[in-house]
Amino acid sequence: MPSITRRRLLAGGAAVAACGYGVYRLVRGAPDAAFGTWTPEPGTWPLDRYDPANTAHNPHASPPRETPAARELASIASAGGDDPYHVPLAGPDGIAVFGTQLAAESGGSTPYGEVRAGFAGFGPDGRLHAVRRTGTDTEIVGYDGDERAYRATVPGHAEGLTVGRDELYVGTIGGDVVAYDGGSRNWTVDGETTALSDGRLYTAGGRDGALAYRERDRPARLVSPGPERAWTAPAVRGTPDPPAVADSRLVVGTRGMSQGALAAFDAETGDRLWEPETLGDDGAADVSTPAVSGRDGYVAAGVDGLEAGVVARYDLETGDRLWHAETDWYASDPALADGTLVVAGDVRAGSEAPASVVRAYDAASGDELWTRTFSGEGGTSLAVVGERVIATVGRSLYELV
Repeated sequence: MPSITRRRLLAGGAAVAACGYGVYRLVRGAPDAAFGTWTPEPGTWPLDRYDPANTAHNPHASPPRETPAARELASIASAGGDDPYHVPLAGPDGIAVFGTQLAAESGGSTPYGEVRAGFAGFGPDGRLHAVRRTGTDTEIVGYDGDERAYRATVPGHAEGLTVGRDELYVGTIGGDVVAYDGGSRNWTVDGETTALSDGRLYTAGGRDGALAYRERDRPARLVSPGPERAWTAPAVRGTPDPPAVADSRLVVGTRGMSQGALAAFDAETGDRLWEPETLGDDGAADVSTPAVSGRDGYVAAGVDGLEAGVVARYDLETGDRLWHAETDWYASDPALADGTLVVAGDVRAGSEAPASVVRAYDAASGDELWTRTFSGEGGTSLAVVGERVIATVGRSLYELV
């Protein structure tokens, strides 16, 4: 998922990113009014990447392979002149949407108070957790339904959130991952972004590169030492997006003002599997967290100053590129389900994004299946759930089916 801060950093410079983070609100639509008959399949509850391992692979979904119709589910009111950017989040009984200056205007949808959230996620119990910036610190807020269950503070600016079974992991720009249990701070380890797979915590973006930490039992004390480091892998050029873990491989995409890269490591040892693949050579480049399934990794990247894109399939064991397609828009948010790869895109003109794109490819061959373009919107993100693609486009939430 391309974060709002990273899009603004690459499009307009660090100063824009620094002042743009604190303008988020979180709302949740009522499933009976705003989302028709749609109900998520069991197991599709968690983060926007579909699981705490950030795979962006939803084995329960079967997105359309013919050009879908687009139906607006919600119109999101937004004050001010900031470019809108929102992210859909599949929950156990509906969709939560978080992003810039969000408000709800759809069929009885209910806001979670005045929460401003840069990151959010559902836990296995259906509880929603949101992270927002408050001055120089970060606040975590948990909800039972629409009622606030807890509130806790993390020092530093949040860079990511992973919701585990017993703990939350909040990555911060300062290079620390803070673990919380029910809103209470437990321990801190190195890293900025996180993934969780089979009880093992992986981080990227910290002071030492990509890291893995050993599994451990849930601590008996409120404050406890963090887990032992299992391995340390060398840093990859650029700033890493959240890592993804699948089939004993850790995959990282990075962003930079001149190039982005794709790298893969053995998840058990930290050994680099092949030399990182660089994308882009003229202006800012951004390799989104790949969608992964088995040894296949699917990349969507913005290149050439984020005004063009590349979509590609890689063999993650060897680093070989199996197919690739070029786009004349910034490609991001790859999501995989039932042999179909879906990506989001922004048509960019300098710092502006006057149109948005959602495109589907055959995952095996790379053949383009369909494209939906939304004029005059800007800012796109998506989730693949059931037989639908749920897309936020500007200030609107759509289903493509």
